Order: sequence, then structure tokens, then C-alpha cells
Amino acid sequence: MDLIAPSAYSSEWRCAQHGGVPPLRVYRHVDTPELDHVRERADVPLWMPDPGPRGWSLAGLGAVGDERGRLRATVTAFRGPAPLGGTGEWLIVAEEPAIGLGAAYSAAPGIDPVAVVDSSPPTKIHTRGQITSLWAAPSSAVDRSVYVGEAEGVWIWLISFPADAGYALLEDLVLADAREGIPPQLAVGTPADRMRPSWTA
Repeated sequence: MDLIAPSAYSSEWRCAQHGGVPPLRVYRHVDTPELDHVRERADVPLWMPDPGPRGWSLAGLGAVGDERGRLRATVTAFRGPAPLGGTGEWLIVAEEPAIGLGAAYSAAPGIDPVAVVDSSPPTKIHTRGQITSLWAAPSSAVDRSVYVGEAEGVWIWLISFPADAGYALLEDLVLADAREGIPPQLAVGTPADRMRPSWTA
């Protein structure tokens, strides 16, 4: 999705198809000032594993919102050893309803996963000490697994590449909100390959 930047005629970022939209900013090389910038402006959680799985490291950071306002969605990327060999990647998205960032990374239909959460949840994780139910979400791509739920009043998406990396992600996973403090021993590693989503209609 190509966006038209704000101009003298409009202060909004605009899409020819969807009209005014908040922009996504991606940080592939993460350092402390960028983390602090997102932590201080985010209105949604900035999810990070705590403790992190062995061998996995922070590989990217992104947020939805313009430079003047609050951030309405965040995404963190992690890289590490995939269960069946090679390298895996996780994306963890927190977003307000009607943003569509998780759906875009997931190659999922629609914007919000309302129909998905009508069934029984297949798995659960811990977010800020609370048990959070996750549902498998449909995707038009076979190279990833997608889980979605609700935590802290907003959507949470967990997307893994390749699909089998999701099994490691869900095993005893505990997420902390980095707005409250960056998890100790957080390692920053090689930039993620999949921080730019493939937008779907």
C-alpha cells in the first residue's frame, strides 16, 4: 500500500483506496533511543518475551501513528533457531481495532479477527501475568502460522515464519509490556526479514 505524505493541503497520510490512514514506521536496526521513543508514545502494549527463548533476539520494531500523535499499534520482531532447523522469525503485534496491521502481516482476510474468536481457543499464553487465550487465524500464505487474541483491551497477533516456528513460540510463552521496562537480558540481533507487511485488500 503506497501512502501519500501530508502536504500543505492535508495533515493526514492518505491511501488512494482507503483514504486517511495512520502510517507504519519500521525500525530494522533497534537501539535504546528508538525503543524509548516507541515505549513512551504507545497507547498499546509493546510485547516482548520475558524470559526470551534460548537463542532468540530482538530483530525489529515498528509502530503505527504519525509523528505528532500517539501510537495505535506496535510490532516487535524476533529471530532465532527454528524447531526443525534453520532460522525462524516471530512477529508480535498489539493494535487497536480497525488498524489492520496484524491482518496485513498475517495475510489474513479483513482487518479485525472477530469471526475467529467465536470458537474455543486452542492455546493460551501469559501476558503481564494474565492468562490470554489465542485462536488460530486463517491466512492465505502457507509460509507462516498465525494466532490472535485479546490482551489489555486490544488485539494481540503472533505470527511465525516458517509455520513450524509457532510451536516453539507458544510453549510456556510469557510476554511483558516493555512500556513498563525492557526485559532484562534482552539481546538485539540480526534484523528481521519480514518487518514490511504484504498488505491485502
